[in-house]
Parts: sequence; structure tokens; C-alpha cells
Amino acid sequence: MRTHRPLALAAVLSLLAACQDTLGSASNDAGTLPPTDNGSASDAQGIASDAAAPGDSGDPFAEERAPLAYTPEGCMHRVSSLPGTINNVLGNRTVFGPMPAPRNVHTSWPADPSSTIAFVWQTDSQTRASVVQFGTDPMRLDQTALGSVSTGGLGSTEVTIHEAHVCGLRPDTTYHYRVGGEGHWSAVQRFKTAPAPGRTDYDVNFAVSGDSRDNFTTWRQVQERVVMGAQQPDFQIFTGDAVLLGTLQGAWQQWFTGAAGSQAVMPWMMAHGNHDALAINYLMQFAQPQVDAPEQSELYFSFDYGPVHLIFLNDTPLRDDYAGNVAGTQLTWMRADLTRARANRARVPFLVAVHHKPCFGSSRHSSTTDTVFVRTTWAPVFDEFGVDLVLNGHEHDFELSKELDGRGQEVSGRRGTRYIVAAGAGAQLYELQDGTPRSWSAYYESVVNFLRIHATMTRLEVTPYRLDGTIIDRGRVSLTPRPM
Repeated sequence: MRTHRPLALAAVLSLLAACQDTLGSASNDAGTLPPTDNGSASDAQGIASDAAAPGDSGDPFAEERAPLAYTPEGCMHRVSSLPGTINNVLGNRTVFGPMPAPRNVHTSWPADPSSTIAFVWQTDSQTRASVVQFGTDPMRLDQTALGSVSTGGLGSTEVTIHEAHVCGLRPDTTYHYRVGGEGHWSAVQRFKTAPAPGRTDYDVNFAVSGDSRDNFTTWRQVQERVVMGAQQPDFQIFTGDAVLLGTLQGAWQQWFTGAAGSQAVMPWMMAHGNHDALAINYLMQFAQPQVDAPEQSELYFSFDYGPVHLIFLNDTPLRDDYAGNVAGTQLTWMRADLTRARANRARVPFLVAVHHKPCFGSSRHSSTTDTVFVRTTWAPVFDEFGVDLVLNGHEHDFELSKELDGRGQEVSGRRGTRYIVAAGAGAQLYELQDGTPRSWSAYYESVVNFLRIHATMTRLEVTPYRLDGTIIDRGRVSLTPRPM
């Protein structure tokens, strides 16, 4: 949870106006595990909190309405509640409401993926218990951490989210966990930490999908395909537009249900899309790295995973200052981050950017004002710093660009950037408006799709798949490190 200003409904509708689209399970008790949240196995991780005390107001609920900010024990990052949230409670073990069973349980990385993890889940608004049990043996979850809970939104948008952070984990290690509290546990799930920074003998595998919107049948089928096979991804990236309207919690519930199989076995990292709309439901339900820009904290960030540096950007900020958000503070941060990443290429050779609106697509949005602005602002920066690959959503199709410079002109010899649109995970597919791809396109196909990416120190390979499991051969990419 973080210190964004959620958009009002009018602003949400403004965000969606530019888009021409047609708006058309947990268990209560794991049972087989010994209880470990009573202090017998390990003490819970402590929390340093800045939450305000109720003082002399005489209001027993004053503390729950106060903003919540704390540093999880052993962590360097902060966790804070969103403005306007209520039920802000930290470190509770024992208070349960009428529907305390955890729902939509998932993990993500709030900082270094080799040593940290964030657990996020939903309950009814009266449940305060926010406990995580975890360990390397699924039958012996011998460590415990406490988290926080907040409720935000109104009416059909209301959501109560629990969030717990753990730091000091071992690199390259599979952990098992359950969340909730005594008698009301989720099923046991798992995640794997990244390799230790600087390690060079490691293969990375991750999946990419995007633009599920409200076709949750196709979305579930895509996620079933993602986890098929002997080599499961280490994590998954989503390129934005999870739901049709980000303020509707019912749609989010269906989205999480469709993703439950993959979220049970891997962390997820999210790029913000225009239909996600900076809604409180989006902002509360994902825990991601923070930057020193309160209005966009956790909307743009970066991290290293093995041989890959991943930089996530937000191309759908507040519309009252679109240029300032895309070309201002965020651009300054982006240039500083890529400067550091370029200097570290001997240890982390591949630079991959992720954001929603493609700089170089060929279908419905390729000439809209906001897309052109992103193209002319960010593509030259990707070219300047030698970004190898850019992953996008927004256009509901699959498209691979040629190797491009910052103006969209084809180059060769590993001097350019490849752009991939991976945005066919459920939303209505797009066709080319004039029947011909743009000059920068290498291959286009209007098809449900997802990506698998495999990277070592010497090669990064992208394999796109259709829903039936066949490979989009003409969309495959194999990159070697750029000359130093």
C-alpha cells in the first residue's frame, strides 16, 4: 500500500475516453500444518510503525482511520496506506470477521527480488488478522511475519487488503507460505527468490501477458497455458489493462480467479494500463518497488533478476499533467536508472523495459496523441541507453518490431531495440485498420498470445505462443549482449 492519490470517477472516465475500445481457492484451515503463529516455532518479525495513536479523542476507532506507515523488520523500504482508507491496522493476529478466508492471494517483489517478498490478500472488512507463515518445507512453515490491513473504495469498489513484507530471504530458494490467521488459513502456495546479485551461472525464465480486460474465460485459459510444461516461469509480467474498469472490484475478483493457478506458484509484477485507471482497487492490490515520487510510487520502478535489468514505466498518469508525468519526474528517474544499468552491463547484460502503450504498434492506437507522445519522448531514450527489448500491451494483438533506432528507423548489428506487443490475453482482438502493418513492423498477428522469455549471460530468447500452445515462429527473437 502506498501514498498515491486515487483518481475520482470523472478522471477515470477521462482516462478511458481516449481509448476507442467497445466497453462492451483458499481453504479455512490447512489442517496438516502445525500452528506456528503462537510463538512456539518462531517469533514474528517486528514492525516499526509511524501510525498515529488515538490519543484523548475518546474515539476507539480513531487509530484505524489514521494513515498507516511502517518499515517491515529488516527491510529498507516503507509501506504506507493510501489516502482515504480506513480500517488501517498493523500487526493483528486474532480478529476475524464473518468471511475471514483469504482470497486472491499473491506475491510480488517490493525491493530486491533475491531477498524480499510481499504477500497480498483480500478478506471481509472486519477481519484484521494479517499473518504469514512461511518456510522452505511446505509441511513445516516455521517462520512468521505480521502485516497490515486497510479498506478503501465505496460501494461496489470497496476492497479490504492485507499486505505483509518479508526481507532477509535466501537467494535462489523456493519458499512455501500460507496467509490469514489461526483457523482461517489460505492454501499453501510457493514462490522462488531470484539468484544472488552478481551470479553469472543462472538461467532466467519468465512469462509475459497483458490486456485480459473482461474476457475472463480466455484469461483463465491463457494462465493455464503459462504454467504448463516442465519448465515453469520464475515470475510473470503483466503489461496492463487487467480489467475493463479498474474501479470495479467484481471484475478484479474474476481476474484474480482466472490467474489463481499461476499466482499460486510465482510472483507477479504489473505495468499500469489505462483501463486500470489509477483506481484504488489497482493501487491497493499490488505491492511493488517504491520511488521517491509519492504520486507515482510503485507505478514506475526497476529491479535486476539474474542477467536481466527490468524497468517498468507508467504511460497513463494523471491526465491533468500528462506531459509532466511522462516527460518530467519519471523521465529524469528513467535516465538515471538506465545510466546505472548501462554501467552494470558486464554483470547484468540485458536491459528490458515494460510499459502499457507501445511506441511502435500498427493497429488501433498507433497514431493517437498519447501514444505518439510516448513514442517521441521515450523511444529516443531507449535508443540512447541501448535498451534491448521493450514489452507493451494496449494493442490487442501480437506484434514484433524490426530492430529500431529512436526514430523508428530500422538498424542492424545489435544497434537498435526490439519492441513486442503482447496484449491478447482476453480483450477483443484488433485488426489492422488499413490492412498493412506500419514500416517498423517485422511481424503482426491478431491472436490471443503470451510470451515466454529465457535469458542467460550470453543470450535472451523470446518465444511467443498462441492460446492453443503453438509457437508464433515469425515472432521469435534471439538477442546477444550488446558490444561493450
